[in-house]
Amino acid sequence: MGTLTGDVPRLDAHCPHKLATSCQLTATHNCCACADVRAHAATYSVYIDGVGFVRRGTRWQSYCWFCKEFWNNRLAATDPPLEAAQTQIPLIPDQTDFLERWFEFHQGYRIVRHADGTESHRTAVIGEPLSDVSPGFLPRTLDQLRTRTPNNASRPENRFRRRRLESEAETSEPPQQSIEDVLDRLLAEASEEEMEGTGVQEALPLDRQEIRPRRFRDRLDRVTRLFGTREDIQREDYESPVASMYNRAMDRYRRAEQQRAAEDTPAAPPRPLTIQEIQDRRRALEMQLDEQLEYQRILDDIAESRDDSAARIARLSVSFSVGAFSGLASPTTTAPPSTSISTTSPLASVFVEPTGPGSLLPTLGELEHLRVLTEATSAARLARHNPPPPGPSMTLDNQPSRPDPVSDEEMTRKLECRICYSQLADIAVLPCGHMVMCQWCADAVIPMKHALAPLRPTSCPMCRKSVKQRVKIHIG
Repeated sequence: MGTLTGDVPRLDAHCPHKLATSCQLTATHNCCACADVRAHAATYSVYIDGVGFVRRGTRWQSYCWFCKEFWNNRLAATDPPLEAAQTQIPLIPDQTDFLERWFEFHQGYRIVRHADGTESHRTAVIGEPLSDVSPGFLPRTLDQLRTRTPNNASRPENRFRRRRLESEAETSEPPQQSIEDVLDRLLAEASEEEMEGTGVQEALPLDRQEIRPRRFRDRLDRVTRLFGTREDIQREDYESPVASMYNRAMDRYRRAEQQRAAEDTPAAPPRPLTIQEIQDRRRALEMQLDEQLEYQRILDDIAESRDDSAARIARLSVSFSVGAFSGLASPTTTAPPSTSISTTSPLASVFVEPTGPGSLLPTLGELEHLRVLTEATSAARLARHNPPPPGPSMTLDNQPSRPDPVSDEEMTRKLECRICYSQLADIAVLPCGHMVMCQWCADAVIPMKHALAPLRPTSCPMCRKSVKQRVKIHIG
């Protein structure tokens, strides 16, 4: 990244940082920091994917790319170091000395003044092109370009002493350490404790450049302990831990299959029964037979009593009918009614002789009611002793609602995985029942916590319904 405003003339309306930061705000003469009117705070909100807005950001994180790079470089080159929570951009840290030096490179000369402030002469300032210098750093001189001096925050020309803050003057706390110093100190303490515990005398690393190779050697030792040395791997009978793990799993699977096959084989014929066991079983069968015969006898008695009651009701109905119709057939005859009835039925005189208001002769409605009861009793008895014949059994050729056979094109279905399109789909999700994934895609899309429930809430790739369970479909 370079400074794009190296050939732009300086205007009185520009803010002090406009050209030095190469700010990309074209609608105003101020840079992002000078145009920011927010109140100063120790931390600022920043959005972290998966977490949300948290108070871990800086004030200049939302500036343009060049302004953000400028303030990052200037804060890194501040001497003594300053925390981001202590800054008040653009006031603290003050960049007046840096900007004065930067504009000397921008205009190409330096004005030398006398002690009284009058201008003495101008000295040419020649250095690296500003288009090759990152915002926040000064251009390198020709001698530094020849020696290839890196232009970073540790270069002495980029570091400027800042004024001590009032909060730092009031407190007598030690200066803040940088993150690199704290990490180096913690790593050194951890290495020291490890040496004291194991008794191994090793030289402590001096900086992070020596710690990184040591960590690489430790990782290499762990890999060697797990997989073996290069000579072990190059042997013909070498077997990696991963392969041995799969071999053990395959052996367990074979043993389980053999045990399952042994369980499916027919069992050996049972041993012959002894005489005592035969007698015990015979007595048990006789007791069960006696109980069934007793129960059948009780049912027969109940059926006979019901048949006798129905026969009596039928005879009584016939008697009532004969008496009633004989009395209604000759209502105007002079002969006494008892004479004609007595020749027909002895029971008719009982219902016909009384002629007063208290007569017991049944009416036509009562006779009809008795007839209906008789027919219902007979129908119930027939239904109990004669169950309805069973209907025809359901077969493949005896299904009236079975549709016509479909064509070969309609029976052809594509079973490719709808995610990778390179394997057969054999995993169905419930409750929607769509079979759209292969085993490998299902392990990645719908990982299972155990055999029934998914690890996290997941939707079906086809209908977007919530997945409660996944099952494997075996196609015959």
